[in-house]
Amino acid sequence: VIRECYEAYVIYQFLSFLVAVLGKGDRSVVVELLARHADNLRPPLKCLSCLYYPDPEESPRAMANAVLLECQVLALQFVFLRPILSISLFVLDMMYEEPLPTWDFRSPKFYIVMVQNISVFAAFAGLLRFYHAVHDYIEWIQPWPKFLCIKGVVMITFWQGLVISFVASATAGGDRSKDNFDPDEWASQVQNLLICLEMLGFSIAHYFVFPTEEWEEGFIRKRLDMSVGDSIAFGDFVSDVKMVYKSSRSARANRADRKDYSTIGSSSTIPSEDIDNELGGGIGSDIESSSGDDGKKIVVGMDVVEK
Repeated sequence: VIRECYEAYVIYQFLSFLVAVLGKGDRSVVVELLARHADNLRPPLKCLSCLYYPDPEESPRAMANAVLLECQVLALQFVFLRPILSISLFVLDMMYEEPLPTWDFRSPKFYIVMVQNISVFAAFAGLLRFYHAVHDYIEWIQPWPKFLCIKGVVMITFWQGLVISFVASATAGGDRSKDNFDPDEWASQVQNLLICLEMLGFSIAHYFVFPTEEWEEGFIRKRLDMSVGDSIAFGDFVSDVKMVYKSSRSARANRADRKDYSTIGSSSTIPSEDIDNELGGGIGSDIESSSGDDGKKIVVGMDVVEK
């Protein structure tokens, strides 16, 4: 459970790392970069429209802000859902003497795994979209190998576990007691063995794709002095959560104001007599018209205008 919680946090920190590289920690700088080519940005998801403020259609900067917010929300949901779902699976295993089948739709474990899969896919899609939106600006740090290393450690190993579990369940069939074979236990053992072997390869890959030379003086950018707290970046995580919450509140308030204005506009009417009185004697008393052979004259107050 602890490992999965940390994996979810690492996924979001990779997004924060890219934002820090682009804007030196300033989110508004990243928004300005995205706004330069807002016409090439795919519109953000409609299902998250309650979080967008201002409306993405108002300006290129609003579109860029909504796209960045969408990527952050898709990563954040994984950070919050992964611990909850992992703890739920742990509690289910403790409640039942025999392990629940993973691929039986009558089992609650099946639905938890499906939600996990959707959450992982959403986070993967959000990070991939952000990469495609800004890859021209971060080409100097070779983001694609870094992207593959982070995704391989967390997401690819997750889907690998699902495939192993499915194969084990399909091999065992319906008789789980045959030869004392437990497909879930076997799948867990195989997954743990593969992860131990894969982590050696990923550790070597991290050494090459995250070189310290990128941040040394004389490289394209100079490395900023960072403390241990900066490397954990928990403050950035909290500030991003607050930003998403404030954006959703602003969007709700904006929609409420528009609704109030439309209600006032449709329900408030002013009698024509009151308008005439306010204008001093009425519109009809100041406007007269007459026609003749030489054309038409319109008398407005004391002025005569030829038409």
